Amino acid sequence: MLKKGIVSFTNLWYSIFRIDGRSVKKMEGERVTVFDVANFFRSKESMTHKKLQKLVYYAYAWYIALYNEDMNDIVDRLFENCHFEAWIHGPVCPELYHKYSNNYGVVDKYRGALNKNISGEIKKFLESIYKTFGKYTGDELEVMSHSEMPWQNARDTTPAYEPSNKTILERDMFIYYNNL
Repeated sequence: MLKKGIVSFTNLWYSIFRIDGRSVKKMEGERVTVFDVANFFRSKESMTHKKLQKLVYYAYAWYIALYNEDMNDIVDRLFENCHFEAWIHGPVCPELYHKYSNNYGVVDKYRGALNKNISGEIKKFLESIYKTFGKYTGDELEVMSHSEMPWQNARDTTPAYEPSNKTILERDMFIYYNNL
């Protein structure tokens, strides 16, 4: 069921943004932060901290895969101000975690204004991420991320029940999501 979500996103993405085999248009000049992306997803619903982390991770990872051309030269990122680590419950951006660590249960729905750069192609991209992954719970997204190579590679030999702050490599994101 969860793998079906990834495949449906891949098909949706390519049908919207890859026409006649041409590459997607780069979203140059439209920079946002990890907190802007989190607020976009929070504007849709209140959610668990875990679900928020995974939605932001999937947005970042799919952006890496779709907006870069070389796994050894990752230059286009959705945002620059965080990285993802392979924590027990899946990918986590530590900066985002610390901002909402006092709200460990449910993170309230965001009712403020979104960053003006969340428009056009970026908004369309984030909407497609939410349409695909927003229907899952944080626990379902955790299971999904645990079954994927980027998280598994970062964990390496660390048992699933032990803490880890190993970085999930952008190269692994590029390879894995481009091969779905």
